[in-house]
Amino acid sequence: MLKSAVHVQLPKARTGWERERYIGVSGVLLKSDLYLTLGISGQIQHMVGGNGAKVIVAINKDKNAPIFNYADYGLVGDIYKVVPALISQLNR
Repeated sequence: MLKSAVHVQLPKARTGWERERYIGVSGVLLKSDLYLTLGISGQIQHMVGGNGAKVIVAINKDKNAPIFNYADYGLVGDIYKVVPALISQLNR
């Protein structure tokens, strides 16, 4: 749908993801047009890798999450509710 790659933050990466999928100090530095973050808190170690994106869109249920300080666009909400609605709209 968006023709994108999937990357993860380090704690999730330790559950079996390849190292090339890590974003941040321990992984890759993004140089993408769009970085859509889903439930990412936005800690500095992660954002070292994510800050290279031209546009950052953040979805997080915590309105005080640091990711919103980096995001060009932000939505406070549960990703398990927001993402299905977003996919539905993109498929229209």
